Amino acid sequence: MKFAFAAAPAFALALLSAVSAAQEPAADEAEPDLAQLLNDVNAVADELAENIAGVQDAIADAADSREDGAIVLDRVQISVAAVLAGLAEEGDIWNELGRALAVWDKNRTAALDKSESNPAFDEIAEGWAERIGLAAVLREQILTLRAENMALLNQIVADKELVLAYYDLGRADRALAAMRQVSADLGRMNDSMRAVVDRMTAVAGAAVAQ
Repeated sequence: MKFAFAAAPAFALALLSAVSAAQEPAADEAEPDLAQLLNDVNAVADELAENIAGVQDAIADAADSREDGAIVLDRVQISVAAVLAGLAEEGDIWNELGRALAVWDKNRTAALDKSESNPAFDEIAEGWAERIGLAAVLREQILTLRAENMALLNQIVADKELVLAYYDLGRADRALAAMRQVSADLGRMNDSMRAVVDRMTAVAGAAVAQ
């Protein structure tokens, strides 16, 4: 026997559509795209690593060239500025991380409310709290890195004039020493950036595990 389904009344379809729309979270409440956020953080770190690759060799090559020395410092300055731009307060990474914290805190609060009638939701609330804690540490790392980068950028700008003055004086050895110090600072910044990547990986991993 074949059954024929009658066409649904227009008002029923409209009601179903309204209910479905109401159940979908708003853009600000939707779960953050942690995979994309991790990709964005990795992109900043990879760009930094690529930019500073070979800086030591470039410094050595600049031993007798004022022009090459200036190019090295410009290259380092661009590298630091790129990290600052990627982690800027108005940037995509910072904004998405802030939105993630807001969504997760709302989820934690909802779980706590439900735990009043069902204690099993305590575990859910604890899970959200753990994820919030990881993300909060990540934000602090980014703030620290941003401050260190700004200080380094200012130092590079200040040192550039001094380095070029050493070249003009015929003291390339002093110019190279100053640039090697900048290179060492850049290496420490790279380590800090990798630590941010590791923390972001932990945040994303916690989201997958839960």
